[in-house]
Amino acid sequence: MTEERARHYAKALARGMGITFYVVRSRKGGFLAVQIPSDDCEIRATVAPPRSTRDTLHLGPEQRAA
Repeated sequence: MTEERARHYAKALARGMGITFYVVRSRKGGFLAVQIPSDDCEIRATVAPPRSTRDTLHLGPEQRAA
C-alpha cells in the first residue's frame, strides 16, 4: 500500500471509530494504518479523530476563534 493510501485509511478509521491511528512504514518497507504501532516500525503520521460536535458546541465564541 502507498503512504498516501495508508493516510486515507487512517483518516477514515479515526473518524469512523473515534480513536487515533498511525501511518507506519513496516520493517519490510510497506505502509500501513495501525492502531498500535510495533517497536520495529517507523511512524510516519498520527491521525486523531475529529473533535465531537458536542464538544464544539460547549465552546464560547472566543474559544472557537482560536
